[in-house]
Amino acid sequence: MGAPAGQAATAVPADPAAEAIVVDEADAPPSPQMIVEGMLFVGRPNGRPLTAREMAEPIRGVEPAEIDEIVGRLNATYEASGAPWEIVAQQGGFRMQLRASFQGVRQRLRGEARTAKLTPAAIEVLSLVAYRQPITAEAINKARGTRSHPVLAALVRRELVAAVRDPPTEGPRLTRYRTTERFNRVFGIASPADLPRSEDLDDA
Repeated sequence: MGAPAGQAATAVPADPAAEAIVVDEADAPPSPQMIVEGMLFVGRPNGRPLTAREMAEPIRGVEPAEIDEIVGRLNATYEASGAPWEIVAQQGGFRMQLRASFQGVRQRLRGEARTAKLTPAAIEVLSLVAYRQPITAEAINKARGTRSHPVLAALVRRELVAAVRDPPTEGPRLTRYRTTERFNRVFGIASPADLPRSEDLDDA
C-alpha cells in the first residue's frame, strides 16, 4: 500500500547484511604469481627445470616473457620474509631450491655422505642387499661368484647394512642382511620400496 497523497514516503533502511558482498579469498581465482609458484613448488619428478613457455601456457593472459618478472617478484618476497627457498634460472628454465645457507640442513636430514666413494664391489653388494633383502651372505656370494664377507663387513661398519639373525627355530639360525635407516637417509628415500626397480636383478 502506497503512502498517502502529499506525504513523503519513508525510506526503509537498507539491510547492511544484504548489501555487503564479501568475497572469500578461497573462492577468488589464483593469481598468475600463485600459479607459477605452485608449478615450481611441485616441479618435475625428474628434477628438470620448467621453462617460461611451459609455465605461461596454462595461465590466461600471461606471455612467456612475463615469467621472468613474476619470478623476480616471488624471489623478492622470499628474501624479504626470510624464506629458506629461492627460484633459480637453470638449463633454460626455472626450479625452486633451498638457499645455499640452508643446504647443511638438507645434508643432515639425508645423512652425511662419506668423503670416500663406494667401491664397485661395495655398490654391487649393496644393490643385492637393497633389492633382495633380507638376504644371506651365501646368496650374495652365489650371485657375485666370489666371497663378499669383507665387503659386507665394511658396509655394516658404515651403517648402510645391518646383519640380523633368524629367530630361534628347530633349523639353523642364519644371518641375513638388510639395509638400514641410514641407507634410506643417504639415498633420500623413505624405504627400500622407493628404490627404482631393476630388470637386471633376478628374484633370489
